[in-house]
Amino acid sequence: MPANINNVSFMNGSNPSGKETRRFQNMHKRLEAAIIDYNMINPGDHVIAGLSGGKDSSVLLKLLTRKKIQTTNDFKLSSVFVKTGFEGDDRTAEYLRDYSFGLGVPFHIVETDIYDRVISKSDEKPCYMCSRGRRLAIFDLADKIGGNVIAFGHHRNDFIETTLLNLFYSGSFQAMKPDNPFFGGKYRIIRPMVYIDEKMILAESEQSEVRTFPSECPFDSTSERMFIKDIIKTVEKRNPDAVKNIFRAMYSPNPDYLLKKPSKNV
Repeated sequence: MPANINNVSFMNGSNPSGKETRRFQNMHKRLEAAIIDYNMINPGDHVIAGLSGGKDSSVLLKLLTRKKIQTTNDFKLSSVFVKTGFEGDDRTAEYLRDYSFGLGVPFHIVETDIYDRVISKSDEKPCYMCSRGRRLAIFDLADKIGGNVIAFGHHRNDFIETTLLNLFYSGSFQAMKPDNPFFGGKYRIIRPMVYIDEKMILAESEQSEVRTFPSECPFDSTSERMFIKDIIKTVEKRNPDAVKNIFRAMYSPNPDYLLKKPSKNV
C-alpha cells in the first residue's frame, strides 16, 4: 500500500502533475466531515466501495484511499464491480481492475443476471430492481470477504434528486440515508460524498483524467430521476444557488412553519 497519496502512481486516474488539487483537498475535507457527522467508518471496518464505471464512484475510491492512508490503515478497503449483463461490462471491469490496483486497492468482480431479470419483468420498476440486485450481490460478496461497510458514490445532488422524487411521487419528505444499516446492523451502506456537489466531482474527474463509461442501461433516459435532473437544471439557470438552498432546507427545516397532519383525508 502506498505510504503517501501525493506520490501514488494512479493508473488512469491521476492528476497529470502528480499532486492533489485544492479542489480534491476540499472534497476530502467534506468527505471527512460526513464520515464524522454520521459515524460512517470505524477502526476495524472493512469498507467495500461499489464501482460502476462512472465518475462518482471512481472519485469516491480515490478519496477513500486518501482517507485510509491518513488514518494509518485502521480500516480495510476493497472495491467491487457488479456485472449486470449490460453490453460493455467486460471492458468496464478490466479498466476498474487496473484503476483499483493502481490505487493499491483489492478489486472484486461479481457476476449476475440482473439485466435478464429486469427485461423479463418490464412491468415493474427497472431502476429499483437493478439497484436492489446490485446491492444484494455486494452483500453476498461482503459475506465472503468479511466486509461490513459498503460505500456508494451518491453525492449532494443525488440526495436532492431523491428528496424531490419522494415529494413528487410518494408525497413524503425524505432523502437517502447517509448511513443505513441492513440485516440488524450486520452491514451498513454509507454515502460519504453527501456534502460534495456533482460539479466538483465532474471537474476533478476531468482534470485527473479519470476514464468513465457511459451507461448502457436502456431505461436511463426515460427514468423519473432524469426528469428531476432536467427540472433542477432549469431552476439553476434562474438561480445558481438553487441546489445549495435545497440542501440547506433538507437539514434545517423550521418546524414552526410545518403543517400539522390533517384530522381527515384532504
